[in-house]
Amino acid sequence: MYDTLLQLPLFQGLSTIDFNALLMKLKLNFQKFSEGDKIINSGDNVTDFVFLISGTIISSRESDASDFLFKEVIEAPYLVEPYSMFGVSATYLRDYYAQTDVSLLLIDKQYVYSELNKYNICRMNLLNMLSGRVQAVDRYIWSRREQTLRERIIRFVRGLSEIQQGEKYLQIKMNTLADLMDTTRLRVSNELNDMAESGLIVLKRKEIYIPDMNKLIESTL
Repeated sequence: MYDTLLQLPLFQGLSTIDFNALLMKLKLNFQKFSEGDKIINSGDNVTDFVFLISGTIISSRESDASDFLFKEVIEAPYLVEPYSMFGVSATYLRDYYAQTDVSLLLIDKQYVYSELNKYNICRMNLLNMLSGRVQAVDRYIWSRREQTLRERIIRFVRGLSEIQQGEKYLQIKMNTLADLMDTTRLRVSNELNDMAESGLIVLKRKEIYIPDMNKLIESTL
């Protein structure tokens, strides 16, 4: 457990002495969930830093128009939505479920302000995480260069993803995806079937399963 905590992004680079001193001051709340349990509801207030320290979770988010649902698999170690902890609306954007038995570490935000803020490396780690997300979003907006329909579909999935690897699920009707891609349903259907034949995706009823996001991205490089 000690080694796992040191791997968490907020604590990386912290000396053993400082980390031991920090553990003496922080109020650590460990929670366990079983496979299938719902962990977090979208819209809940973010009152804690939530670290996934073991197991695998699924994040899920529905579009504002309720015309598609996107899910992705996330493995430990992982800090859940650090960007949602601050700002005008400090609420979760996604639902989270336990895909396997999982263990979480919760640290009250107030302890983060009062204790973690004393360590420069922790402040920099948090700042780097938040800055990294902003920079990634900025690059995504300005890096449009897709020409083929496959490239546009992949870009769409990448824009929905929190992490650019692992398993993804997109529950969407073919007509809806065609509208979003500004093309016909037939062209989308043909392209998806080609991707399925190449082993990049698995087509199910109203769902596109991506077993390996890295492989999908590399298919257009």
